[in-house]
Amino acid sequence: MVPRILLAFFLFSGLAFGQTLSGSWSTKISFLPPPVALSSTEFELFGTVAGWKVGGKAEFFGTDGWVWQTFTARGDLGPVSSEWTLLFGPLAPAFLYVLGKTTLTFSGIDLTFWSAMVGPNVPPYVFTGGPSGGTVLELRYKLDGLKLSGEVGFGARKQDFTLQYTGVGTYSKTLPVDPFPGGFEFRYLKLSAEEVPFCCGISLDLGFSYTKEGFDEFSATLKSIPLCCGISLDAIVTFTTTRKTVEIKPKWEGITGCFVVYGDVSFQAPSLIKGIEIYGWKLRCDLAECNYLEILTAFNPAEINRILNKDIFQNDEYEYLRLGFCGAGCCGGKWQLGLSAYFKPSSALFGLSRILADLSLPILANLTVDVGLSAPVGGQASLTVGWTFTF
Repeated sequence: MVPRILLAFFLFSGLAFGQTLSGSWSTKISFLPPPVALSSTEFELFGTVAGWKVGGKAEFFGTDGWVWQTFTARGDLGPVSSEWTLLFGPLAPAFLYVLGKTTLTFSGIDLTFWSAMVGPNVPPYVFTGGPSGGTVLELRYKLDGLKLSGEVGFGARKQDFTLQYTGVGTYSKTLPVDPFPGGFEFRYLKLSAEEVPFCCGISLDLGFSYTKEGFDEFSATLKSIPLCCGISLDAIVTFTTTRKTVEIKPKWEGITGCFVVYGDVSFQAPSLIKGIEIYGWKLRCDLAECNYLEILTAFNPAEINRILNKDIFQNDEYEYLRLGFCGAGCCGGKWQLGLSAYFKPSSALFGLSRILADLSLPILANLTVDVGLSAPVGGQASLTVGWTFTF
């Protein structure tokens, strides 16, 4: 009931002030495996009220129906800008999450207040005695080429916070500030400096964080270390209380793209480095604007999934090859096509595990058709077709 009332309010306000409403309608239909069924639908509607852009988005999924309802409001008042997001779950506890971001800009300083709160029945934040939430204060300043920043959190931390709803399917929504139960007590302090001059044209990025439990993390990044023949690399070393990781990113001026090696520092004793563990590597070559070749090989797929925070490899897959293409489409838009092939150690077809294809094709200036295909070798293919209509 609450989301319906709020949506009606936004519609009435936009019309009352005589402002033009804008929005979009996105739908995906699953054709494979049968039967044909509605996969997802999103409705967005925005209007301007007294200088504020207000609106909302309703998200529907398959037979679960109306899973998420989001409302947003954005506005400026001189050097102060503010935006707010409210999330409701029509099928779950009504109020789920609220996020506020207010930024004051003056004399090269950006001062931002992040405020977040979750509802009283959101797992794993179920609690008694009041709402769960807090504030993060973020300060950014540029000084003679240096980029200095600091964060301090009281009852919240600026990191990904994921809400999950499980019905017939499981759906998640990720937001940028994680509120903690327990009120506005001190949670962490984070300091960083970027573009610190080091030597020989090499710059250094430094980061340090401290929590109420003690030391949290220290990271150092050496940028553009020259090797030879136009080849350089970035070296990133991160120390936490439980892990020491290193990431090497070689760069070559002769190609446009990126080569990344993922790994970790192996210690034989607390202060003795045994060696470097390599988990995998990724090569991406940009052949032209939005035309590219990307290869990711994992020696340890589980670690690659963890580092990249994505479910990239399934079962015993260890490698993928992706090709991206684009071209001029209707009405000034661009069509885009992505083709991906995943591989596992043994298979009848050169180790091929599955093929993914996704196509985005503009039909009109305000209408785009999207097609997604997943074809596992020896398994059931899935095909979705959808569209996005803007107005």
